Amino acid sequence: MFDFLRGRLEDKETDHIVVEAQGVGYKISIPLSTYEKLPSPGGEVKIYTWISASMYGKGNTLYGFLTLEEREVFLILRSISKIGAKGALEILSKISKSFPDFRRAVIAGDTQVLTGIFSLTKKTAEKLILGLKDKIEVLPFAGKERFAARNEQEIADAISGLVALGYKVFQAKEAVNSVCETIDKDAQAEEIIKQALKYL
Repeated sequence: MFDFLRGRLEDKETDHIVVEAQGVGYKISIPLSTYEKLPSPGGEVKIYTWISASMYGKGNTLYGFLTLEEREVFLILRSISKIGAKGALEILSKISKSFPDFRRAVIAGDTQVLTGIFSLTKKTAEKLILGLKDKIEVLPFAGKERFAARNEQEIADAISGLVALGYKVFQAKEAVNSVCETIDKDAQAEEIIKQALKYL
């Protein structure tokens, strides 16, 4: 099995890319975190890869990542019961906004952070906490936590407040997450809502 592909980026979408290497075009499924860092089509890329073989004769799926860290996290997520490769890629796209915060939430068993900040369902959050409790410490999460010092109840209240105003849950979460990157860590729900409305 090859470890990576280096070639010209022919096309990119939020969920897949096409890379031409030595005259062959490879369609590769990617997480959102990889898509956001890719150059424009025509540029050269190095993609770390992993192949998933179908159990039902539907062919293989090639998955790709810009970093070894992303690939390792993907493989560990995939190893959790009933997650699978496709589910692991979807989860990776959500948690890549802050791997250190994700690790903290899993260690603490904090489903509120996992559902509020990372937009995971409660069922998925509980499954990840159970499946990663003995693996999370060895994951290669670099960088500092972005949301750790915040009052998670204020974040949850802000999201609920925006939903009460008529916004969709996913819209509220995205806006609140954007605000939390810059607003004071001690901000109350009312202030978070006020700032979040600027993104909506």
